Amino acid sequence: MLVTDYINKDFIPPKLKQDVSHGLGLLREFSLTHIPVFEGLNFTGMISRETLEEHGTETTIAELRDFNEFFYLTENSSLLDAIQHFNNHDTNVLVVLNAEMHYIGMLMMDDVFSGLSAMPFISEPGSIMIVEVSQKQFSISEIAKIAESNNARIIGLFVVGYEGDKIQIALKLITENIASVGETFERFNYTVLFKFFNDEKEDLMKDRLDMLMKYLDI
Repeated sequence: MLVTDYINKDFIPPKLKQDVSHGLGLLREFSLTHIPVFEGLNFTGMISRETLEEHGTETTIAELRDFNEFFYLTENSSLLDAIQHFNNHDTNVLVVLNAEMHYIGMLMMDDVFSGLSAMPFISEPGSIMIVEVSQKQFSISEIAKIAESNNARIIGLFVVGYEGDKIQIALKLITENIASVGETFERFNYTVLFKFFNDEKEDLMKDRLDMLMKYLDI
């Protein structure tokens, strides 16, 4: 899933000659942590809420050039790329640029999470489990056998990250006993990092989904 499907084009970046008060107004209107800055068509960086709040309201955006943080997405970036940038830069908004580094639009964290929650891996009935095992031991066929030994069926699997010589794998399972499946994985020297049913109550489901997104940032 590419970020182009979730771009917000309603946001108009501030001009360099505009002042901090205008920037703060944009932050409040769109509930942002950062705003993008351009010199003509050229992207010069992102200014944080903290930077704007630390300067006088009559200071111009141009005067804050030295405080710009340089991060962005391209139109070919995926939603998982976006999650990594949100996490790495402690932001809830990203600017999306084309091949010429010109502005296309903004990507809001809430829109990305909505997009991810609609993916079949998340939205379809079943359970999600993230397990960790040594890279030497990693085998899709072994994982399938462990699941099937508990009458569970794997309907999705992907690698979410690495930690030293360990690999973390996300599994989407059809099972009536996720706890039993987890115990079996642990007997085969897997560490169960995360698991939940997606038929839990709505508030708990949202908390679990937020936790899953953190694991996807690894």
